[in-house]
Amino acid sequence: MRDRSVKSWKPKTIGFYGNFGAGNLGNECTLQAVIEQTRRRWPDAQLLCFCTNPQDVQMHHNIAAVPSEAVYRGPASGLSRPGRLARLFRIAFRRVPLELAHWIKTLRVVRRTDMLIVAGTGIVADYLSGPLGWPFDIFKLSTLATLCRVRLVFLSVGVGPIQHPLSRWLLKTSLALAHHRSYRDEASRQYLEKIGFNTDRDIVCPDVAFGLSQNNLVLGARASKRPVIGLGLKDYGATEPLGSRASQDYLDTMAVFVSWLHERGYGVRLIIGDMQYDTSVIREFVNLLKNRNILTEGPWLIAEPAQSVEELLRQLGETDAVISARYHNLVMALIQNKPVIALSDHAKLDSLATDFGLARYLVPLRELRPETLIGIFSQLENDLDRLRPHIKAELQKYRQALDALYAALPASAVG
Repeated sequence: MRDRSVKSWKPKTIGFYGNFGAGNLGNECTLQAVIEQTRRRWPDAQLLCFCTNPQDVQMHHNIAAVPSEAVYRGPASGLSRPGRLARLFRIAFRRVPLELAHWIKTLRVVRRTDMLIVAGTGIVADYLSGPLGWPFDIFKLSTLATLCRVRLVFLSVGVGPIQHPLSRWLLKTSLALAHHRSYRDEASRQYLEKIGFNTDRDIVCPDVAFGLSQNNLVLGARASKRPVIGLGLKDYGATEPLGSRASQDYLDTMAVFVSWLHERGYGVRLIIGDMQYDTSVIREFVNLLKNRNILTEGPWLIAEPAQSVEELLRQLGETDAVISARYHNLVMALIQNKPVIALSDHAKLDSLATDFGLARYLVPLRELRPETLIGIFSQLENDLDRLRPHIKAELQKYRQALDALYAALPASAVG
C-alpha cells in the first residue's frame, strides 16, 4: 500500500522558500535548478515561491511568488543602528502589527500547498540577518506548514554560522518539524550536531545547483583566442567593513595577480556573484588597476557584470579556469567542467573543494598573498590535462546523487 501511495502521490502545488530575487546569482541559479527538477518530475504541479522579492522571481522564473518577510530589510547598509529605545518602539508599533498581518496572509497561501521546500543555499544561518531575519522567516513558514499538514522539506541546505541563541532555537525547532532534511555538505550536518540537533536520519547530498539542466550551458563567442581566467571578486564588507585593511590587501593581491596573468598572456574576466554587493567592488578594482597602469581594456580585461543567471553562465563558459571567493561562482564553473581555485572564508568553500577532490587548489582568504595565488595557479596550469576528466567524472556522480535525492522526496512526503 505504501509503495503504491508513493508512486501515485502527485502534489498539486509545490512551494519554495529562500532568499530569492535579491540579486544573488548563486541563489537564483539554485532556484532555477530546483524549478527544473521539480517540473521534470511533477509537470502538472503549480509552483510558487516565498521569497525576498516576488516581482523579480515572477519575472525571471515565471512562477507565482509572495513575500516571505513582513518587512523588507534589503541589503545591509553602512548607516548606524538606531538606539535601543527606538528599536523597541519600532518593533512594538510597526513590526508586530505587520507580522501579525503577514502570518495571516501567508497562512492562506501555505494551506493551498502540498509540499514546501526550503531550497538549497546557505539560508540556515543568521550571520547576515540576525534572529529576526532568515531564522524567524524559516520558523514562520515551518510552523504554518505543520499547522496546515503541508510536507516540509529542507533540500540540500547549507548551515551556519548560527550565532544568536534565539536563532539556534528558531532554526532547530524548524528543522525538527521537517519530513525530509538533507545538507549540501558534511560540515553543515556536523555544525547542527555541535549545537545539539540530532541528524541521525538526515543525509548529505551535493548542492542542488549541480542539478542545473545542461540546456542552460550555452557558450558565447570569444572576442579573441587569448586564454581567459575568470576572477570572481567578492564584497569583503559582508564580514568586515569596506575600506578595512583586509579588504584593501585583498584587492591589492588581486591587482598584482592580474598584472602577472597579463605578463603570461592571459586575459581576465571579472565575475560577480551578487549584484547588490559585488558590482561596486568591480568598479573599485578597475580604478585600482588604472591607477597602477595595469591594462583594463579588452581583451586583456573584461568587466561586464552579469545581470542574470544566463549571463553569468555564459561568462563563466568563456573562461579556461575560474578563481573566486564566491561559492556559487565555483559551482557554476564546475558544472561547465572548468578547473577552479577556491578562495575560502567559509566552511562551505572548504567542503566544496575538498569533496570535489580539489583541496590542493583551496586558499584561505585571510592567508591570500600574491606569491601564494601565483604558486597555486601555476600548479593548476600543470594539472589541466588531469583535472578536466576528473571534474567531468565527479559531476556525473553529483548528478546521480541528486537524481536519487529527488526520487526520495515522494517517500518523504507520504511517509
